Amino acid sequence: MNCPECGAPDRLCQARFDEFLILEFTDEDYGAVHHLTVATFMVQHSSRMTREGWLFELDLLRQFLVENKPPALIRKQIKDTVDSGKRTFKIKSKDGVPVINKSTWTKTILDVRAENAETYCQEIIAWARSVLKEAEKISET
Repeated sequence: MNCPECGAPDRLCQARFDEFLILEFTDEDYGAVHHLTVATFMVQHSSRMTREGWLFELDLLRQFLVENKPPALIRKQIKDTVDSGKRTFKIKSKDGVPVINKSTWTKTILDVRAENAETYCQEIIAWARSVLKEAEKISET
């Protein structure tokens, strides 16, 4: 059965995401795109978040890819926004209902090749750009 949120065959998206997180945490060259890996995966898997959380992740992608803000700067800027004691919205979904009705994306995490760090980073960026473009169309409706 395909993933009902990203369309990846056999729901292999979660296993690939887990593999990539390990890779990113054990090799800093791969970890250079960690911010994109997480935000892109979450945008494609909206059932994990509230509507506000999904829009927040989508905005992070936009800041990274369109405004070219580095992760360290964004972490500093959003420190209070994401602090659970100060945050004015919930990020994590309690009901697991998808925020968006999209199950077929041009690219999924399964399209990302990881044979070396350079290829991996280019592929993650391409996946993130594709998801941002498609998700921005969804958020406008």
